[in-house]
Amino acid sequence: MPNNLDFEHQLSLLESRGMIVPAKERTGSINKLSTVSYYRIKEFAKPFEVVNDDGKIYDNLEFSKVLARYYQDKNLRMSLLHAIEQIEVSIKTQLAYALGTRYGAFGYLDFSNWIDRSEFDAFQTLEKQYYFTKELITSTKKSNNADLHNDRNLNTAGLPSVWLGMNLLTFGQMCNIIFCSKNEIVREIALNYNCTNKELISWLGTLNLVRNVCAHNGNLVNISLKTKPILNNELKSKIYFTDKKHPIFKLGVIVMVTKIMVRNVNSRYQWDDIRRSLKSLCVQTQLNNRDEMANIIGFKNFNIIKNI
Repeated sequence: MPNNLDFEHQLSLLESRGMIVPAKERTGSINKLSTVSYYRIKEFAKPFEVVNDDGKIYDNLEFSKVLARYYQDKNLRMSLLHAIEQIEVSIKTQLAYALGTRYGAFGYLDFSNWIDRSEFDAFQTLEKQYYFTKELITSTKKSNNADLHNDRNLNTAGLPSVWLGMNLLTFGQMCNIIFCSKNEIVREIALNYNCTNKELISWLGTLNLVRNVCAHNGNLVNISLKTKPILNNELKSKIYFTDKKHPIFKLGVIVMVTKIMVRNVNSRYQWDDIRRSLKSLCVQTQLNNRDEMANIIGFKNFNIIKNI
């Protein structure tokens, strides 16, 4: 069973494992441990662990740089959420237009109109429709939007028109509709982002995961994607490959997918905050230069970050 160490001894334990804390910074570092937590520091130091003969797992890694990594992760999560929101609003608008022009104000509520029947049978279609309708009724009742309480915008069951209904969806619900839609609907939306159907579905799946990580205080800086987004030529030119055949699916690909999609929504979007956080994550350490630090988070080199 682990010992219950006070914060000073927690810092000493990190030092014994090779982490560097200058004497003049010791008191401040102890105070930081009392708010950030020992295990969060360990988590953000994970990419820099080494195997030494003396048993130390940190080769002169500075505590202050690990702490800065933690704070930049927080800043980056907030900034990426803002960028992803641009994509979310745009896609909901495009999805509402695609469904509304084909099936009218309330036709989207009948899943058999737009679902990909080659992938979902009648039972699966009705099941998805049931749970979607149930959640939509709850969201409609909770909303403060006056238009959602105007009878002319609702059907006889109290469900909203497609243009209002799409705005009530979570990012995940929005993605699920696109993932289930006929190819022609997905294609209409994908064209707005200059990508293929498969790329759109792949990228939205990645962004849905990332949005959840950002919203629930997860560790974005160290993320490693198990489900790999499809790489187009632009992405391949920006992210890090361990060799010519093995790309690294980390933060770099997430940022670049976000940028590709956002620029088709708002070409003047300001990337200053994201760029600033990424540059701070690539401050040189005793063992790694800036390009190597960029590689750790999945970028081809530091210059890619400077030009985001």
